[in-house]
Amino acid sequence: MRRWITMLAVSALVLAPACSPKVVGGYYVEDGKVYWTGGVDSSPRVVVGADPDSFHKLSSGYARDKSHAYYHGAPIAGADVATFDWLNYGWAKDRNHIWAGTLPMSDDPEHFVMINSDLAKDGRTVFCNNREISDDPAHFEIVHFSGDDRNPDYTKDTHTVFYRCDPIVGADARTFHRLNDSVFNYAVDDQRAYYQDRVIAGADPRTFRVLYDAANQGCAADGQHAYRWDAVIPNVDPRTFPAGKPVTGCDATQVTFGP
Repeated sequence: MRRWITMLAVSALVLAPACSPKVVGGYYVEDGKVYWTGGVDSSPRVVVGADPDSFHKLSSGYARDKSHAYYHGAPIAGADVATFDWLNYGWAKDRNHIWAGTLPMSDDPEHFVMINSDLAKDGRTVFCNNREISDDPAHFEIVHFSGDDRNPDYTKDTHTVFYRCDPIVGADARTFHRLNDSVFNYAVDDQRAYYQDRVIAGADPRTFRVLYDAANQGCAADGQHAYRWDAVIPNVDPRTFPAGKPVTGCDATQVTFGP
């Protein structure tokens, strides 16, 4: 028993420095001063003006003392210290703003809603990765393939379709819908078919369907052509596919089938 206690004590001494802010990054107080460091490859720097007695670490690089709020050791100008707190996903909140680092992302904290780790909205704006992407938060939605689909790659509002938060120029938000739940994203509207954010040239959205979407093989077809990702597979005619046999994959020259 004593041997195990000794080993645990030694282990604690060895591990403790590795878990300190000086090594992994963060705030720490030493000799009456507050420091911030980015980790083992970053030199600690004094958080100028920080009060060590009232200093309180939050999360995601945020902190506050009796007079200021901080992000990665930098003061956040205009933050309301009395109501400042970490929110989630790298954002912070006070009674006047939602903060992304030291920048005020939204001045409507009362209506701010986090959609997921990348997406959020307030009463006027939709944000993705701290940038504004839509002025139609009331109609903004993630385009799901099914009720079990958790893929957030496609989103839309009344007038724009987005792929990973960038607009798909020309996509019709009214008729746009997904065809699968996969990293090999296929979708259509009433005019075009899409692979991820790219228009599949010449594809017929009325007959376009997903054949296979696993093992690095995104395969699809319409009434005339088969496609690997967004490229036509030459000399493959969907009308000759064997009836009742499942597609097992494709490459640049063929579509393969199971028994």
